[in-house]
Amino acid sequence: MPIFIEANYAKKVGLPDYSSHQFAVTLRTELSDLSQLEKTSAELYARLQQAVDSQIVNPGYVPGQTAPANKSTTPAAPAPAPRGEDSWKCSDKQRDLILKIVDEHRLNKDEVDQLAQTRFGVGVKQLNKLQASSLIDELIETHGHTGASGRSGGFRPAYGRNRR
Repeated sequence: MPIFIEANYAKKVGLPDYSSHQFAVTLRTELSDLSQLEKTSAELYARLQQAVDSQIVNPGYVPGQTAPANKSTTPAAPAPAPRGEDSWKCSDKQRDLILKIVDEHRLNKDEVDQLAQTRFGVGVKQLNKLQASSLIDELIETHGHTGASGRSGGFRPAYGRNRR
């Protein structure tokens, strides 16, 4: 008797103006041997995560911005790295918040940079505003909020709200 596995991976990313976008992929496969469940499950999860993560980095239309002239579904090519060693692609506020979280929680900067590399394929300084926002949300979820001068104690990422 065949055994079916259905796996789904979804990610929702908060955007400005209480907006968000999400992407999900679902796969269904058949197992003939139950002993292969853990291995197959792990492989499915890794493939689904990679597929979703590679697509969600392209935000497409963001409310408050003009609609893109080219409505191609092909992800944009990565922008070249900034020339100055200390220049960041995200906003100054995002840079300051990332550095504050790293400092307050005594995080290893190399590990945070590696997290950015894993999630977005670029280092922390090369993150665009959307990517930096996602990294900040992950750091806050993992290490807690930064207090009154950072995000408020009642902060919930946009993807935690049910707003459109």
